Amino acid sequence: MKLKKAIEIKIQWRKDNYPPPLADEMNADMLSIEALKKINTFRKIQGAQYTPQLPGETKEEETEP
Repeated sequence: MKLKKAIEIKIQWRKDNYPPPLADEMNADMLSIEALKKINTFRKIQGAQYTPQLPGETKEEETEP
């Protein structure tokens, strides 16, 4: 799964399941969303070769400028 798709799914899941049963679950979910966003941003700035793929992650297609 691509990071962008994972972020979209997690945000939608959070909207559909709000409020979560425990505050810790909400905090953990938000932390994971923000971590995925930061990885995605870092890769755009530094290049994907500097951050290994996550388990289950599929490679983003490179687009021509």
